[in-house]
Amino acid sequence: MLRPATIQRLVGALLAAPGHTQDGRSKQAPLRQTGKTNFGMSGFKRSTLRSADWLFVALLCLGAGFLVITALLQHRAFGTGYDLGIYDQTIWNLSRGRVWMTTLVYETNGFYDHFEPILLLFLPLYWLWSDVRVLLIAQSIALALGALPIYLYARHTFKSWPAGILLALVIAAVYLVYPALHNGNLNDFHEVSLLPPLLGFALYGLLSGRRRLMWIFLALCLLVKEDFSITFLTFGLYILVFVPAGFRRRDGLITAATALVWMLLVLYVFYPALTRGMPYPFVARRYAWLGDSPESALRVLMTQPWIVLPYLMQPPKLLFLSRLFRPLLFLPLLGAPVILIAFPVLVYLMLSSYEPQWSIQSYYNPPLLPVLFFGLVVALARMRGWLLRLGARARWVEIGLAALLLLAVGIGYYTDGPGPGSRNFTAERFSVGAQAEAGYRILAQVPREASLSTIWPFVPHLSQRQRIYTVLARPALPPDLILLQENPGAEGAPIYPWAAPDGTPTIYHEYLPIAAEESFRLLAYSRAITLTPTVEGSSPSQPLSLSGYAWLDRKNSAQPPTVQPGASARLLLAWRRTAPLDRRFVFFVHLLPDGTPAAANGLSQIVAQSGHEPGDGRYPTTEWELWTAPPVVLDEQRLEIPPQTPPGEYFVWVGAYDKESGARIELGGPGATLKLIGALVVNGD
Repeated sequence: MLRPATIQRLVGALLAAPGHTQDGRSKQAPLRQTGKTNFGMSGFKRSTLRSADWLFVALLCLGAGFLVITALLQHRAFGTGYDLGIYDQTIWNLSRGRVWMTTLVYETNGFYDHFEPILLLFLPLYWLWSDVRVLLIAQSIALALGALPIYLYARHTFKSWPAGILLALVIAAVYLVYPALHNGNLNDFHEVSLLPPLLGFALYGLLSGRRRLMWIFLALCLLVKEDFSITFLTFGLYILVFVPAGFRRRDGLITAATALVWMLLVLYVFYPALTRGMPYPFVARRYAWLGDSPESALRVLMTQPWIVLPYLMQPPKLLFLSRLFRPLLFLPLLGAPVILIAFPVLVYLMLSSYEPQWSIQSYYNPPLLPVLFFGLVVALARMRGWLLRLGARARWVEIGLAALLLLAVGIGYYTDGPGPGSRNFTAERFSVGAQAEAGYRILAQVPREASLSTIWPFVPHLSQRQRIYTVLARPALPPDLILLQENPGAEGAPIYPWAAPDGTPTIYHEYLPIAAEESFRLLAYSRAITLTPTVEGSSPSQPLSLSGYAWLDRKNSAQPPTVQPGASARLLLAWRRTAPLDRRFVFFVHLLPDGTPAAANGLSQIVAQSGHEPGDGRYPTTEWELWTAPPVVLDEQRLEIPPQTPPGEYFVWVGAYDKESGARIELGGPGATLKLIGALVVNGD
């Protein structure tokens, strides 16, 4: 039976910082004080070490090459999208003297919405080769280089083990195969993917007693993204609590204070300056339950910390944690206290309502990997010690641990990896088929300097221009071209120009098709039409109201048209969302002989009619609240006038009904299901 003193010693051993006794005293000199540049690994000759290092270099090149090739192949097959285009346009603008400008982040009026000075390092590359693939190649190489500090630390930690160098190489290989690494690499380009080597060397400095090395690389990490201050602060707290070899508590205070000062400078000085006064938006976008600003979020967390737990314990988030740690058999959890450095970042990600922040496919995962793997090294050292005390042979323990890790990460890659050899692999993701070939043909017809709106897969192929938008955006100044794909529900919301630009009066920018390839369509700007506003319904119970209309076949779109029998008239309707839309509505137009209130519920005698879902079913009302939630969606109706229609004045009434139940909404007000928008004259000549 375990005595209390024995339990206390076991817990203390688990929580003791690497290289320290339980009371914080150093039990080995910091690495920088040993004076051994080859780590003095007993049992190995220097030639063996050199051979192992060359083998690591080969593994590194192989891993980097695989990451680069898969990233470029996916891009070539139109597998990249919106985020890659944002970074490409921003850096391209920087290389031409336009500071932090992008039209793709449409919430910011043309300015970039992050503080990421490290992007300036790409300028020389863009001056030499201005190509979006620069970002994909650089990201792949940076992710692969994250293996270097991990290998060096494992090599030092296992230096006296019989098979230690083999285990260090295996850990490096496991990192290069790790599914979260590959998923992050194939998730467009993101600046946080540059962190693994930088954060890895900061951890290496922390755990080896090299203060200067740690601070240099932590400072570089601060240039990557504004929210790295959280990890910087965690380093300071780690030093304060555990006092690792080569550090003093004063170093922890300096590190923590620097992190807090930097955080305040970024949020209240640098960020507003670069975005022309815009307050930091990501609390409201992703942590709305905590408020709309960093101050409100901090206030809620300080005064009501108990509300955090339900957000962390949601099943999808717990599943994400399981899939993140499973390929390492959850061993990093035994690497306390090193693994605690990742804890605040994990909490920060999992408190978000933005799902990509806690998904195994997320681009937020690579910065976590250095902490996981340094924790793994510490855990393996502890496990080996425990097994040796049970009488196991050292060499076989080390070989067994290496084999177990390879097996686990192999299963993890097969389960969650995106590339060749995984169950998720599809050749179409990395190859150019008939659809992609049609895409390249239509791209070739887009002028270099033209402004345009386009779908996500085309964005990074066209982003080196001053004005480019996604089809979800609603720019007030119409672009020259629209390049889209005829796909039901494309992008998950009504596309521009069917989603009208915000503001009053509503403007319809008409585009006419000029080229087509398979399902792709290229349209050119034709004219702008101002819609005639209507008096919208005041009933708050109605989910929709009619805010405007225009006759598309007339120069004066407000004038009622004169139509010959047998001809048609095109009517554009502007529909405004006034309540949650959880049902699919059909819009219809009736041409009636009566324009008095008596006809507000319809007549049995209908001269002509038209009706369909928005965009002929491509943009159902249930999708209006997704992504950009356009307040106004435009719908075109065509009234075909029967040839036998007698000449005279007729009246145009508009309505909407639930597609499933057939029930009409009271569009014209209480008790009136139809709304009168004007007259139409049938000419008998």
